[in-house]
Amino acid sequence: MAEQISRWVISIITSAGALTLLAFLTRSTLTKFFTKSVEHHFEKKFEKFKAEIRDNEKELEQIRTFMSSARRERDSALQSKRFEAAESLLRSRQLIAEFSGLADYLKMLNIDEIIKRNPDPKIANFIKTLIDPFNIDEKLTSFRKIDRTLANLYLSERTIKTFEAYESIILNAVTIMKVLSLPGLKIDPNLFNKEKMKAMIIELYPQSQAGFEQYGDNHAFHLTMYFYTQILNELRNELLGNGNMIRDTEAAANLARDTRNAHINILNSLKSNDIPESILNSPDAE
Repeated sequence: MAEQISRWVISIITSAGALTLLAFLTRSTLTKFFTKSVEHHFEKKFEKFKAEIRDNEKELEQIRTFMSSARRERDSALQSKRFEAAESLLRSRQLIAEFSGLADYLKMLNIDEIIKRNPDPKIANFIKTLIDPFNIDEKLTSFRKIDRTLANLYLSERTIKTFEAYESIILNAVTIMKVLSLPGLKIDPNLFNKEKMKAMIIELYPQSQAGFEQYGDNHAFHLTMYFYTQILNELRNELLGNGNMIRDTEAAANLARDTRNAHINILNSLKSNDIPESILNSPDAE
């Protein structure tokens, strides 16, 4: 009996050991299987993730290339428009510069004295003799036909203001000379008030304030050369990035010659109309 119990216990122990060994081996195998399965699953996921990143990088690169190309095309189009606007503004400058001789006359003429003598028909005839060669009405019509829309859209505010200051000085000179040429007209001296124009000039060229304080409003007519040249400087700076003061020497020579011619024309016209030189500003006026 004892022997049977002993065999039974041994049998149970043997079976339990076998089962334990089998369980251990099975667990080890299953663990390795699941570990490899999980690793394989994550490797596939990771490879897929890396592939998606590569695809996204390619897509981003394509987007960057497209944006860079679009930006270059836009900048090229804008620059083309700026040059077109600059050409339009220079045409306007060139056309209105043909009246610069009238500003030269006003540097020399004593406007207050002319207004006092205006009832004398010789005065009106004298002024008319000076302005007739300028074909004012015809040239003003051509000037107004120039479309400045592009300039206002594509050029800087300072460039536009510089042109407007020059335009204001020249058109002011045209207006004054036209009015003075009308015979027998009673002229109010306040008609030629230049406060707005003076403020515009001082804003752009602060150094001019001292000249206005010393010589009065007519100092504006001595600044035509400055603003004529400055328009080109502003355009070159804006379009080419050139910050240096660049002088348009040929234009400067032409304007200086026009000033000398204006002085000669006035003296000749005074003699032919038998008008005293008292209507001219004194040499030390500026």
